[in-house]
Amino acid sequence: MSYTVTRIATRTYSQTKRAEATERSRRAILVAAQELFRDEGRFELPLEEVAARAGCSTRSVLRHFGSKQGLMAAAIADAEVEVMESRAAAPGDVAAALRALVGHYEELGDRVVGWLGLADRYPLVRQVTESGARLHRDWVEAAFAPDLVGLDRAGRRTRLALLATVTDVYVWELLRRRQGLSRGATEAAMRGLVDHARGAST
Repeated sequence: MSYTVTRIATRTYSQTKRAEATERSRRAILVAAQELFRDEGRFELPLEEVAARAGCSTRSVLRHFGSKQGLMAAAIADAEVEVMESRAAAPGDVAAALRALVGHYEELGDRVVGWLGLADRYPLVRQVTESGARLHRDWVEAAFAPDLVGLDRAGRRTRLALLATVTDVYVWELLRRRQGLSRGATEAAMRGLVDHARGAST
């Protein structure tokens, strides 16, 4: 009996360790793919380079994700979670939402603007920017949920469009880079635009 219990415990421990190793390998590959894209502009995402950076073989990459397209999709989905977490704010807390948004733009806004200009040339960049657009709209819908209550379909659509527009990365870029405003002044200016959009007639 004791021998059987020991064998089961040993097998369970081994399975747990294998699962942990598999997840570490998968995470290393995702991070490598994201770094190559985000930090080095490798928009074709060569699997050999992803594998080398992750410390594994190309076969391991394919075993985890099936194909380059599978890796791209997984890396984008993983990045989406990270972005939403970095922008998180309680619904209706406009100050916190804009603080998080501007902080995100301060970190990645310049790169995102650059990617938008390359979306027609690289399929991966197009996937990332299209994902970002959907993600931004989802964020707006969650962050400003109280401002959408009670609106009819047309009114809701209009207000969502206004809020998504005045919080877009291009607005940040215009204020921060082209007009030379400080981060604080940029945040304040965006708050003014948001407040106007929140109270706009629908």
